[in-house]
Amino acid sequence: MRKLDEVLSGKGWDTRKKILEQLYINPTTAYDLAKKLNLNYSTVRYHLDLLERSGLVNHKTLGSKQLYLATKSALSLKII
Repeated sequence: MRKLDEVLSGKGWDTRKKILEQLYINPTTAYDLAKKLNLNYSTVRYHLDLLERSGLVNHKTLGSKQLYLATKSALSLKII
């Protein structure tokens, strides 16, 4: 598991912040995030995995879709 400070300030933080901002507005799928942010799907999945391991993002399964959402931890850090 990565240290939280590495996730928040390391390489790729700008992308992770954009993802968190979108998830705060509206929980969504990785595919929809990729389309909305004009990013490669695998890039979005990579960052979502990092954010999830750090406790800043959770997902829930709805049918065949994985819906991602920002956690209370992300909101309490005031990073979004």
